[in-house]
Amino acid sequence: MSWVRRIRILYQAVFLILFVWLLERLIRGDLHNLPYAIFHQTDPLSMIALSFAAGVIPGAMIWGLVLILMTLVFGRVFCGWICPLGTLQQLSAWLLAPRSRRESLRVNRYRRWYATKYIILVVLLVLALAGSLQTGLLDPLSVLARGIGAAVWPALPGGRPMPGGWLAAGFLFGILLASRWIPRLFCRAFCPLGALLGFFARFSLLRIHRDATSCTNCQLCTVACQGADEPLGEHRISECMVCLNCTVSCPEQAIGYNFLPPAPPRPATPDLSRRWLIGSAISALVAAPIIEATGGGRASARAELIRPPGALPEPQFLERCVKCSLCQQACPTGAIQPAIFQAGVEGFWTPVIVPRRGWCEYTCTRCGEVCPTQAITRLTPARKTGTDGQPPVRIGTAFIDRGRCLPWGMETPCIVCEEMCPTDPKAIWLEPVTVRRQDGKTVHLQRPHVDPARCVGCGICENRCPAGAHAAICVSSVGESRDPLNNLLLPRIPPAARKEPLT
Repeated sequence: MSWVRRIRILYQAVFLILFVWLLERLIRGDLHNLPYAIFHQTDPLSMIALSFAAGVIPGAMIWGLVLILMTLVFGRVFCGWICPLGTLQQLSAWLLAPRSRRESLRVNRYRRWYATKYIILVVLLVLALAGSLQTGLLDPLSVLARGIGAAVWPALPGGRPMPGGWLAAGFLFGILLASRWIPRLFCRAFCPLGALLGFFARFSLLRIHRDATSCTNCQLCTVACQGADEPLGEHRISECMVCLNCTVSCPEQAIGYNFLPPAPPRPATPDLSRRWLIGSAISALVAAPIIEATGGGRASARAELIRPPGALPEPQFLERCVKCSLCQQACPTGAIQPAIFQAGVEGFWTPVIVPRRGWCEYTCTRCGEVCPTQAITRLTPARKTGTDGQPPVRIGTAFIDRGRCLPWGMETPCIVCEEMCPTDPKAIWLEPVTVRRQDGKTVHLQRPHVDPARCVGCGICENRCPAGAHAAICVSSVGESRDPLNNLLLPRIPPAARKEPLT
């Protein structure tokens, strides 16, 4: 093994371990201020799509420009040296496929349908322009974070199962398994981030160059190529992952990684038809309003959809959320879960709070701290709880179902919800009553009531309610801070300010 390959494998291992370690520390609740979102903040696909969808770029995501500049200098070095999902695919190919298949001229030749990733990129960016941010569904960093959160962490001691997690785990497993037949198939044919970096790589300063006078056409470079860019002959710069396998496999040293080499000849068969690109863009433009009109878009969110504290209003939230699942893995109680069908097509896998699975810890602000796109605003404990002198951040309001409540419907003493309520003064207060049961016995009860002006919708009352799978007290998003129209309490208008006369 050459020293170049050893260094590349070392880099790949370091970045893969760093990615997994940061996720592990996040889910373990490490209190250190670690850069949990650093990989997602340097993602140029998320940066560009976010600027299209929301018209803004959060400050931390400016790091995506660094990766673009690095690509303009070195080519798609991120794909070959840094991307953790690419490394896992390469490892899977090494474990699952025999060497004769991994290093096969037939397997590693370029196929025209590998241009599918450019069609996917165009569709995702056009949807972003229409206000629908869906890049996270196929972004390799989000795919890997979701897959690990759904498949690995729940299997560990103390891990929590994730509803719908089999979708994320199955998708990641399918990507890795496909490398058994074609190494790094997802990178070659379907990765939108790779397609974006491939576009910028066309203008890179350092590129692979073959000296035709020294080349003997042994084809060893094509056999060793990870990106199917065919360094022999019709070299495709945008497909090259800068693995440098071709440079070390050439016995004549006819291939080098040089500064501004002569441009290779244009491939005889175009990588992608202009008609396909235009058709894909038009299809995305047509699909966006249809999804919205048929109830699959932003308007389809139901009232009981509870977003994490600090989440932006629903349209702006969906324009920023990249479905990376970092907030879900950061939640210490497991309250944040992925939305599967609750939020429509556009809101698939966006975070929602499910109080029956966990509650929003009163002073916890972890979800906003790790959100790479500021779809969830970064809060301080004082701002969230209202101890800074301003109204607290509310994610909803609790409502009591008297038919299921033990003191109300069963004449059985219970004050669990009042005991658990974390607000001060408590949002749940108790009404002492004395009732006579059907059997003639007298029971002293304390019936709970909710003060909506004090309730923040944290959900611990619903989580701890002993009434079974369907709690007697449930939280709805009504009264949330992020949407003033979703308000239970209408502001009182003084009589002098009213336009109509009082009767």
